[in-house]
Amino acid sequence: MGKNREFILALKKIKKMNNGILYTAFCIVALSLMTVYSATYYRTDSFFYKEMVWIALGVIVYFVFSFIDYRKYGKYYKIIYILNILLLLSVYVIGHKRLGAQRWISVGPLTVQPSEFAKLLVVLTFSEVLSSKYRERFSGLKNMFFTGMHVLPIFLLIAKQPDLGTSLVLLFIYMTLIFINGIDWLSLGITIFSGISMIPVAYFFFLKEYQKQRILTFLNPEADMLGSGWNVTQSMIAIGSGGFYGKGFLKGTQSKLRFLPESHTDFIGSVFLEERGFVGGVVLILLYLVLIFQILKIADSSDQYGKLVCYGIAAIFFFHIVVNVGMIMGVMPVTGLPLLLMSYGGTSFLFAFMMLGIVQSVKVYKD
Repeated sequence: MGKNREFILALKKIKKMNNGILYTAFCIVALSLMTVYSATYYRTDSFFYKEMVWIALGVIVYFVFSFIDYRKYGKYYKIIYILNILLLLSVYVIGHKRLGAQRWISVGPLTVQPSEFAKLLVVLTFSEVLSSKYRERFSGLKNMFFTGMHVLPIFLLIAKQPDLGTSLVLLFIYMTLIFINGIDWLSLGITIFSGISMIPVAYFFFLKEYQKQRILTFLNPEADMLGSGWNVTQSMIAIGSGGFYGKGFLKGTQSKLRFLPESHTDFIGSVFLEERGFVGGVVLILLYLVLIFQILKIADSSDQYGKLVCYGIAAIFFFHIVVNVGMIMGVMPVTGLPLLLMSYGGTSFLFAFMMLGIVQSVKVYKD
């Protein structure tokens, strides 16, 4: 009798799921598979088959997190926060460097980037802080200080790796959540002004030399086209050569002739736009907008905690999309943020599907 009741409850939860989220994600992933294959089919590494494995694992993660009551994250937010700190600290103890940054740890045969998951963990813990302690609209620098102290340790640990892109995502999450939770315009204005005024300080005293070079390259990529400006210049050439309809599948030249580095990761959008053109780019952006719209639709029909969690996740997707697309078009500095569900990377796929699973949990378990 008990097993029948559990089975019925499981069926009811499945019926409550928003399948459109998974369908939209699969459409984006299908485009990713074709683009990764096109960008790497001439190489000996089997990125296409590896990505299929990661996608399969991601789908499993998606369903697992879909059936975990999202309210448990709020209940145990202190434990999750400590876990987040420990994961980031582990990078400095057992992590290894790659491309000049110490961001990765090895878990058996897998390589994991804790800072990727740190963004989601901040959303889960900070949403609880806001929904439980700041239910009403708050104002004043005092409240801004105390809420900021929740995010600051995570921000500093990630910035030290260094990982500028993820650090900026955390700031965007913070601003989004305090805005959605409710904040007076004066405090918001003071916060934004303070952040802008800190940019020169951060540039001269905190950024590494290669990060400064990325900003200088963004401002004038033609100054060193054969050096620091190579990636962005080749990316813009690839996008421009795609025209309106694109060159067609497997017909892109910039990645095939190896002019475009990191063509299956950071610059996968360049390969896609070269082969699919403006029309393909519009389709991809529309798919992302549909995905974000569905997340926000679930958010607006949930309790305050679920609402903030969904808005935080939507903010992560939005920031990654805007920065990555801006990066490959040369209108934003290169930060290394992947195009979620498109760029090749095991951690990236698991991270994206985990977020979507938590959004689905909000839909399934909301009262």
